[in-house]
Amino acid sequence: MKPSLSVISLKVPQKDIYYISWTIDACEGLGLLRTDDAKSGEVTVFTPSELLGDMLGCIEGLRDEGLDICMINVS
Repeated sequence: MKPSLSVISLKVPQKDIYYISWTIDACEGLGLLRTDDAKSGEVTVFTPSELLGDMLGCIEGLRDEGLDICMINVS
């Protein structure tokens, strides 16, 4: 059985893409970030569907740190 993935589309400041990616990567197994358009700050986060709540919590934690993260879509 193929695991189910959730996809989160975000818009973030270009200067924060590396930090967000590094933070997600440091949470081993939580997910990964793909940069779609660095100049406009468009990124996609992939996470196992069973960890979607944890990933959303991670994103909220980054917002609490003061990062400007706009959630475009969750599917």
